[in-house]
Amino acid sequence: MKKFKTASPAVKASMALLFANLILKGLSLISGPIFTRIMPTDQYGIVSTFQSWQSLLAVIVTLNLSQGVFNNGMLEFKENRDQFEFALVVITVVCTGLFLLIFEIFKTSLLNMFEMPLVMVYIMALYFLFVPAYQFWSGRQRYEYKYKALSIVTVCIGLFSLLLGVLFVLNVSSGKEAIARVYAMEGVNIAVGIFFFVIIAVKAKFKLRIEYCIYALKFNIPLIPHYMSMYILASSDRIMITKMIGTASTAIYSVAYTVASVIQILWTSIEASLSPWIYECLDVQDKENVKKTSGQIILVFAVFCLGCTLFAPEIMAILAPASYKAGIYAIPAIAGGVYFTAVYSLYMRIELFYKKTTFATVASTIAAISNIILNYIFIEMFGFIAAGYTTMVCYALLALLHYMNVKKKKYDDAIDNKKILVISIVVIVVSVLISILYSHRLLRYSFILTMFLATFIKRKAIIGMLRKR
Repeated sequence: MKKFKTASPAVKASMALLFANLILKGLSLISGPIFTRIMPTDQYGIVSTFQSWQSLLAVIVTLNLSQGVFNNGMLEFKENRDQFEFALVVITVVCTGLFLLIFEIFKTSLLNMFEMPLVMVYIMALYFLFVPAYQFWSGRQRYEYKYKALSIVTVCIGLFSLLLGVLFVLNVSSGKEAIARVYAMEGVNIAVGIFFFVIIAVKAKFKLRIEYCIYALKFNIPLIPHYMSMYILASSDRIMITKMIGTASTAIYSVAYTVASVIQILWTSIEASLSPWIYECLDVQDKENVKKTSGQIILVFAVFCLGCTLFAPEIMAILAPASYKAGIYAIPAIAGGVYFTAVYSLYMRIELFYKKTTFATVASTIAAISNIILNYIFIEMFGFIAAGYTTMVCYALLALLHYMNVKKKKYDDAIDNKKILVISIVVIVVSVLISILYSHRLLRYSFILTMFLATFIKRKAIIGMLRKR
């Protein structure tokens, strides 16, 4: 608290929002064990399918305006930020209208493809219509380091979604649990979105500047293939499992994927402070420091990923009932995939610093298409567990492509490539071995004990590195 009070506005905002996001993720983890126990497996799978389609379609329908062009617009139009936000809101309204029009024309075919009730599609449309307004507001709060209101709203959304979700699911007739869960989950988001939709419109005095709309469209439309590819890479496995096997398998796989979100929290926290530090070092040509430290951090993160997979049976027992037990065999591959997201983001950070971002779309498109092809081949052959391994392979491919691009541009001297290659090979091999250990409890616990002893012996070096960085 003492450090927080004396910190700069940027650091205060980062710390407060990290804390809020940790609470939000914590609520999400709590919700997993609750809903897997009060919802039938197939109903839980429908909710997972809904979330996957929502993530994919949001890129097209909302153009991902809150991710790409928003910060540039805050800088470019700093005297008219209210009007710029309103322009983005209007774009999402028009795009959502087009989405609904297309859906009504091809309703039967699209419903068969989505494999969800009609009402869920309309809830999704309301999400696309109003929730971007909240995203624009929260983006501006982060940009201007106004963390208090944003932190409170973030926590409240998570808390109310959980409480209402439990209340709705417990008081609905059998077979409608998925719809009840979506009503509660998205109802809170939509209500908050409507509030900020009105706030943004009133602050802008309903004044629309067409030049801002044109600016936003020109900036973000070329980035859509990249965003789309990344969402496909992250979500296509669950959609394809639903199509090829069924919603019950999707539910089991989704719970296994929840473990990855725990690991992702750590990397998100690391990257939040690592990225600006890398920029500062590269700005003064201190590449050796970046090379040494990034290699150490990747090593620590790899150990953490593998450590989580060792406890997969225990984690799964907490998150879901025994009917979900088969999901443990997907966790090592999913964790390996998260590790490779850290590796590729490290190389992409170098690309962003040198403003060499064109290749990002090419790399993500290749990885996404490869993921779909591999899923189509191996899910049918080996079941939903194969989806975890195909995703890990494709994230590894993405990391390799970014490495090749950085090397081609001769910027790879800031990364310890050999060390990362060795660590990556170890992660792949050990991930496979750990999945075998699940049926040999004594060997698994022996391996866990060995890792703890190694960590204890090296504790001073690890603590010293963390304190220094």
